[in-house]
Amino acid sequence: MTSALGEDLDIHGLTVERNGEKLNGLQLPCGTITVLIGANGSGKTSLMDKIAGLRAAEGVEVRYGQAPLWLVSGRGRVLNETALRAYAYAGQSAEDQLTMRSVRDELVRTLKPYPLNQEDKEARMLNALTAVGFDAGWMGRIPLQISGGERRRAALACALAAPTSWLFLDEPTAGLDAKAHELLSSSLSGCREAGQGIFLISHDTDWSLPLADQILVMRLDGSLRMCSKLDLLAHPEHLQEAGMAVPEWLQFAHAMYRSGVPAEAVWDPISLAGGLNGQRAECSVTEQAASLIPTAVTTLTQEAHSPNRHRVDTQSSPLTAFDPKSVWAGYVLMSAGIMLQGKWSGIAIGALATVLVLVIGRIPLARWRAPIQSITLFTLITAVFAGLQFSNSAVSWDWSSFTGTIRSLTKPWLAMLIGFGLPLIITPLRLRKSLEQLLAYKGRLSRWAQNLILIVTLLLRFVPVFIAEWERFDKLAAARGKQSRLTWRQAPGRIRDTALPFMLALFRVAEDAAAALESRGVGRRPYPIIRKTQRWQRRDYVLACCSIVFFIGMWLWDRG
Repeated sequence: MTSALGEDLDIHGLTVERNGEKLNGLQLPCGTITVLIGANGSGKTSLMDKIAGLRAAEGVEVRYGQAPLWLVSGRGRVLNETALRAYAYAGQSAEDQLTMRSVRDELVRTLKPYPLNQEDKEARMLNALTAVGFDAGWMGRIPLQISGGERRRAALACALAAPTSWLFLDEPTAGLDAKAHELLSSSLSGCREAGQGIFLISHDTDWSLPLADQILVMRLDGSLRMCSKLDLLAHPEHLQEAGMAVPEWLQFAHAMYRSGVPAEAVWDPISLAGGLNGQRAECSVTEQAASLIPTAVTTLTQEAHSPNRHRVDTQSSPLTAFDPKSVWAGYVLMSAGIMLQGKWSGIAIGALATVLVLVIGRIPLARWRAPIQSITLFTLITAVFAGLQFSNSAVSWDWSSFTGTIRSLTKPWLAMLIGFGLPLIITPLRLRKSLEQLLAYKGRLSRWAQNLILIVTLLLRFVPVFIAEWERFDKLAAARGKQSRLTWRQAPGRIRDTALPFMLALFRVAEDAAAALESRGVGRRPYPIIRKTQRWQRRDYVLACCSIVFFIGMWLWDRG
């Protein structure tokens, strides 16, 4: 069912201050533009993701008109597809999700969840391209062969094409030039006039705030202040309270407002300049406003100091007390012992040992829930295909092939569970220093040792990056797919829509890393002399001995 315009957005469970009154939520009407601003890391994107159902609700209840975002079923809370189709979403770097063969294919893919006839689809696709400054000729362009700014505009066109009540945009002007800024402003104003609600996040305040019907300022503790443009013009200190610096343009606008310039004129500087041009008497207004600009610009950091909900307290894990070499040696021996197993009983012992290590070592896995689920699903799908036997146009089932595949893939899956958490417990810096002392001879590292240490530390440093990229692309795929839950039929398409842009992102990361290493002279400059600062303690020897015993025991069990 296509979403009809006019579905107001009700959000409950938020602490919102409006006109000095504390509220437990807010209502955003369709046909308005709401701009969310705040310091970096304060949780703006997390809030948008909760409203879109792309992140756990955590006490936030959302309704699109009469449709709740979450439904209660016998299997727990599930997303409501009616609510999912009520919005279009373009997150940060949404252009990275474009992997189809043409811009047209991307637009068709966006419109797939909506039951439109072909004529309506063609009209919406053409209008969306026009809204970002493209013509019909762009339908055949290949997204991977156009510039970054053009890809961003193509991604915005995909969001604008969807027949939704709401449009969610996260930093939509990033990478766009001044002309594209103006064009996007005009397009969003047109969407508002057509009755569509817009919820956008932007650090580009001089562009976004003049568009706003209401402004949400997010404080460092996650609470919100709702204000109008007039409120913010009269009280720019609201930004300071939220851990932001007051932009110079807003300081100047505030000074003009205090000097008597009408608020409407302040928010429309072009008409203001036209009205003052050639009128010396009124030019004094500008001079008076300029004299009221504070001489000292408030310098408050825009980096939030509130803790990230995914941040791991590494001090909570007992493994941090060990030398990194002993921890990784133990992991390698344990993984090798599990990989040796050819019987289900041995795999069961390995699974029990894995659970014990995760619990006792307090190894965090919550951050990697999505990739673990995806790899688990991939394992099951692979096993199912292995079990299917095709012969003489007949399909049969081979249990031995199915269970054999499960047995083979379960072993690396168990090793992966521990390996996911170790990079968060043992930082790349600690491991690098430990390896340097292990491989150094008379304070010097050979070329092969330098290369080995570089490879290991880079892998560890980029594991969190890779996981974050997978989560980002999985979120974007979910936002476009509008699926309340994944079925066996939908899962391959979801994995494809996540894996393709993920692989392209890995290539970009590798290219950037290579350029950075080359610019720093890695491999050309002499390596500094290594000073021994770490020594194994009794606990490291105990951990190493236990790991060796486990490996030998698993080897003997498999042989028995």
